Amino acid sequence: EEVDMQNVIVPRAAIPAGTAIDQGAIQRVSVPRKYRQPQTFPTIEEVAGRVAVVPIAAGTQVSGSMLADAGAEALSFEVPRGRRAVAITVTDDTGVGGLIRPGNFVDIVGTFEFGRPVGYQNGRMAYADEKTEVRTMMQNVFVVAVNKELRRERVQSATAGSAGAAQPPSRERTLRTVTLLVEPKMVQELILAQNVGDLTLSLRSSLDDTAVQLPFLDPMGLLNVQIPVKPK
Repeated sequence: EEVDMQNVIVPRAAIPAGTAIDQGAIQRVSVPRKYRQPQTFPTIEEVAGRVAVVPIAAGTQVSGSMLADAGAEALSFEVPRGRRAVAITVTDDTGVGGLIRPGNFVDIVGTFEFGRPVGYQNGRMAYADEKTEVRTMMQNVFVVAVNKELRRERVQSATAGSAGAAQPPSRERTLRTVTLLVEPKMVQELILAQNVGDLTLSLRSSLDDTAVQLPFLDPMGLLNVQIPVKPK
């Protein structure tokens, strides 16, 4: 046991509690197996990026009980002062085919339906002066995290209510929770926009941070016509 050497990770200098551990702040050393502490790590990659939940003195073997997971617990340390992390849900259709990654920049585009309620008809609310409008809500927004889950949906068949109709087939729809870094006032705007409309993310080049002035767009303006376009 005296000569069987084991790798452990130790801080080069003291690490305060609540600090995200940088790769340069730690080093790998070898100790005899009998002196290796429980739950320690043999590689730097297993420790770097995680958050110290207790103060760690220089030279102390870093163990799992000293660290928070490198996920939600560490996210708050990546949010700068004066900013907020807020999540929106997107699909492959509204999230650039699922190709958005942490570190990307996106524009947020909202699609909204307008209408003046005029009362109920056949058990449903009827609207006058209906129209659909698309607005670019925010530009050059930083994506801090992407998390996805899988949900099964039922596809409604046009003959689902008819006698002898086959059961509608099931399909898989991938939902992704995209966490964005925004100013505090934008948090309320995103939450409200997500409740009253549909949000779509547009992926930007990492080399382009130019804000573009874009007018609101509706179906009549899209085709430059005077007759309203019928909904699809």
